[in-house]
Amino acid sequence: MIGDSETARSGVVLIGMPGSGKSTVGRLLSEQTGLPFLDTDALIEAGESKRLAEIIAHHSPEGFREIEAAYVQSIQSAGSVISTGGSVCYSRDAMQHLAGLGTIVWLDVAPEVLEQRFADVFDRGVLIEPGSSLADLYHSRFPLYEQYAQIKIDASPLTAEEVVSQIRQQLAL
Repeated sequence: MIGDSETARSGVVLIGMPGSGKSTVGRLLSEQTGLPFLDTDALIEAGESKRLAEIIAHHSPEGFREIEAAYVQSIQSAGSVISTGGSVCYSRDAMQHLAGLGTIVWLDVAPEVLEQRFADVFDRGVLIEPGSSLADLYHSRFPLYEQYAQIKIDASPLTAEEVVSQIRQQLAL
């Protein structure tokens, strides 16, 4: 496992699709464990002084991914709960950096559940090609999430509290 120090193991990095509950679960996990919380989407928005949707609209998908990877690789918060943007999985360097900061936990949520959770993916700031569906995006990212995840949680049928409980059990937090 990459990032095998005690500090790294005490951190938790949440990955998964937009709408999978990473930010909600991250905040709850932070509150319950006392670990600091960091949301990479919020970090990017603060650094760029724009909403994600605006940043994505002004850059190519590759351009946005480069911006995201640079912000993620600047994080030095080992021992924190880190909620990532759904597209971070496209950057091998960013994912390796995150693995050094904590255990990577994939919140896997089925596309049909994601579609119920939010209506307009473009307004929300999701990196998705026009004409593509959430299911298309899910299927393109699935092998990447699977590759990088150290723990996978089927979060489709679970509440945020239940997901936090599973994470805490599996990581003994």
